[in-house]
Amino acid sequence: MADSLYRVILQRRAELLEQGLTAVSFQFPGQFESRVSDMLHSEEFKIAVLPRLVADATKNWTGKRVFFLHIPKTAGTAIRMALVRSLRIPPYELYTNNTSLIEALEFTHNDFWPLYYGHENIAFFPEGYSGITIFRESRSRALSLYRQKCRAAVIDNPLDINQVAFQEMRKIALKLLSTPFGEWLNVPSQLSSIEYFIPSKQFGRNSYESNEFQSHILSLSSNKIEKCLNESLARFTHAAWVHDETAILKAISEISGGEITELPRENVFPNLEEYPTQILDKDAIIKLNAFQEKEAILHKVAHEHGLVPLLSKSEADDLFEITAKRLGFIFA
Repeated sequence: MADSLYRVILQRRAELLEQGLTAVSFQFPGQFESRVSDMLHSEEFKIAVLPRLVADATKNWTGKRVFFLHIPKTAGTAIRMALVRSLRIPPYELYTNNTSLIEALEFTHNDFWPLYYGHENIAFFPEGYSGITIFRESRSRALSLYRQKCRAAVIDNPLDINQVAFQEMRKIALKLLSTPFGEWLNVPSQLSSIEYFIPSKQFGRNSYESNEFQSHILSLSSNKIEKCLNESLARFTHAAWVHDETAILKAISEISGGEITELPRENVFPNLEEYPTQILDKDAIIKLNAFQEKEAILHKVAHEHGLVPLLSKSEADDLFEITAKRLGFIFA
């Protein structure tokens, strides 16, 4: 039994000691399931077996190859689920912190999976894929980001995060909940979506919020930033504004080759009664408008690539005011 288990899961013969320990453990209830779980979660399986299984499973893939760069607070969960349903394959998510797994899989080859997805810099998505992303009116996205970061203060642990980690998140969220919105806006790098499109390969994964990468961004001229955006957005075949569901459905259907007629409703914001009202005073509005102006270059370049129409001032202002009201902000 032990040797068969090792051959099936780890694709090798069990050593004598492993055979003995496994045989003994099977004398106790529930140990078979436990042993199988341990083997599937072992570093050996992740590094020596899983990459080969994945490569074998996808080498003859003839369908679409797609990556979805998920800018936070742009209905990303719903977009991901719609892509999964249309392509009929789960995504390779670039959120994982398992470095050994990432390195083992990427060692196989960078395009081993047909669907990539995540909050990650453009540099870490495979070349030769069709890209899709979703944009949002900049000030509205800032309001939504703030409310999301406060969420752990007023809800339980919906994602079953490690309790120690969740309590730390709650502590930070409680502090933020009592912080005036205008003060939170003093750290603009936590808001920007431009950083996702300025290649950060030399700074490593998840580095787009690092001090080193932010310093790099500040050192770039406006012409250099626009050049980077042009090169990055050329990798995208589809995009849409988050408020335009018709355009989103069209983009997903075209890039995936399927027909999507509705978006799943996921990550609906919790009841706002537990959130204190936040005032959008003159100072906060000035900062939000400055942020909107900074992001304008991204939307301009995306428009020039034929990805999205530009929003008029009245359209952008209407979206901002609707979002502010929905998320419990009031104008001073």
